[in-house]
Amino acid sequence: MRQPELPVVLHGGVFKKTATVSEAVFIITGMTIGAGILGLPYVIARSGLALGLILIALWGLVVLLLNLMLGDIAVRTRQNFQLPGFAGKYLGKWAKHLLSVIIIFSGFGTLLAYIIGEGQALSEIFGGTPFWWSVFFWSLGSFFIWQGLQTVKTIDRVLSLTVIVLIVALSTFLLPKINIEYVHYSNLANFFLPFGVILFAMHATPAIAEAHALLPGSEKRFKKAIIIGTLIPIAVYLLFALAVVGYFGLSVTEVATIGFGRAFGPGFIIMANAFAVLAMGTCFMGMGLALKQTFVWDHKLNPYLAEFAVVVVPLLLFLFGFRSFVEVLDVVGGLFIGLESLLIVLICYVARKKGDLDGSRYAFKNFWLAAVPVLIFFLVATVYSVTKIF
Repeated sequence: MRQPELPVVLHGGVFKKTATVSEAVFIITGMTIGAGILGLPYVIARSGLALGLILIALWGLVVLLLNLMLGDIAVRTRQNFQLPGFAGKYLGKWAKHLLSVIIIFSGFGTLLAYIIGEGQALSEIFGGTPFWWSVFFWSLGSFFIWQGLQTVKTIDRVLSLTVIVLIVALSTFLLPKINIEYVHYSNLANFFLPFGVILFAMHATPAIAEAHALLPGSEKRFKKAIIIGTLIPIAVYLLFALAVVGYFGLSVTEVATIGFGRAFGPGFIIMANAFAVLAMGTCFMGMGLALKQTFVWDHKLNPYLAEFAVVVVPLLLFLFGFRSFVEVLDVVGGLFIGLESLLIVLICYVARKKGDLDGSRYAFKNFWLAAVPVLIFFLVATVYSVTKIF
């Protein structure tokens, strides 16, 4: 029997099929699980495994609250926006301009991290220099960004499942081999070290607006997609960090999967780094599309010019010598994402008073119970990152 066609929605000037809850979950999960998971073991090993796992769980719950707050903003707003558009609507032009700068720098930094990481992972699989593999990946990823949402949505669903299966397989292989000494190791002097990378790994705010645009009038399904789409990466990160740091300890590499091949031989070089390539590739496409929509939806930029900016600027940063994987994750996560998150709380507060639509069916009632921990956690992370940089 032929399956009924899904209804369509006008999305970014083009009619698209609405998403199912599972597709919305994959949009969120696919944009979350990327380069960040590959940098997590490196920073967690230096603070201590037990402490690192606690930090992942705590930050994950805080980010879940943040994502629910952004969802609350979206359901109360009649028009589709990315975050700068929400800021302009509810706080004014100053907030739109500020968030635009933050998100554009954050987006370019994120895309840069994927270009760096992909070059290293592809080099481990096929040989050759990471530089040229980074350029190759940039070319391929840029093509899919140009193809648009429907292509990215389909690829996200396939790659997200593949990535999760590979993570579970690799982690299951390592778990029986954990060294108990690495589990007990801790270094409180590095307590704050994982903050920026964890924030980067958890970040998926562009995907929240994207998922809402494709689930119009479905507040309960949208909220369900946010919760599931945020909890899956938390569970995956906890499993991966436990397995990798428990086995490698302080010898874990910056891009974690590179160490697999060096420790276990050619077969693992392909398997582990294929996971890295897929994870970062999925996020590169999702983030690139979201950044393009920020330019088009919120700043009314010509779509072709927006695409050009999205794909060219990260490449130029890479060519100019910004090629440290963990440092890029740390700056983007701790500084740009921290500032962005603080502003989301303020936008949500105003949207609940001045929103276009009734958000009662979304059922996000206890605003301050969510806002207080979000404010505290992200304020600490931002202050720490600014102090470390300057």
